[in-house]
Amino acid sequence: MKRDIKLYNLIFPMWGIYFYAILFPYFFVLLLPANFIVDTVMLLLLFFLFKVPEKKELYRKGIWKAWGFGFLADFLAAGVLVILSSAVSLPLQIYAPFSSVGAFLFATVGVVLAGVLIYFFHIKFVWKGILLEEGKKKKIALGMAILTAPYLMYLSPL
Repeated sequence: MKRDIKLYNLIFPMWGIYFYAILFPYFFVLLLPANFIVDTVMLLLLFFLFKVPEKKELYRKGIWKAWGFGFLADFLAAGVLVILSSAVSLPLQIYAPFSSVGAFLFATVGVVLAGVLIYFFHIKFVWKGILLEEGKKKKIALGMAILTAPYLMYLSPL
């Protein structure tokens, strides 16, 4: 009995990530401070909207964790999409979110997953041990999850 083994695009997704890292290394150098600025603006905006006392102290204690865990959430969500697309052998067009409803939903799964992870990380790690009302912690976590989710996943590399 002969086994039929099909690899489809098993290697491409990871190769695609490495492609950007190798050919455009300065992209990541620009991405890090840009993301930090976005996180700073959103965090300060949320502090203002929710009338958080001692903004400067809370910013100093939370921004680095918020920035780092935000990146972690984005990479974990992207990793899940890469693994899912490889495991199920999805076509290359899945990476063009506006090419079909399925591709759009695929990108949406990544954005929503990253948002959920951002919320979780903010609740469990970023604001843990910080003297702030639980309600405000949850509002800030939700705000950061919505405002800093990786909406760039909707841009097509194709």
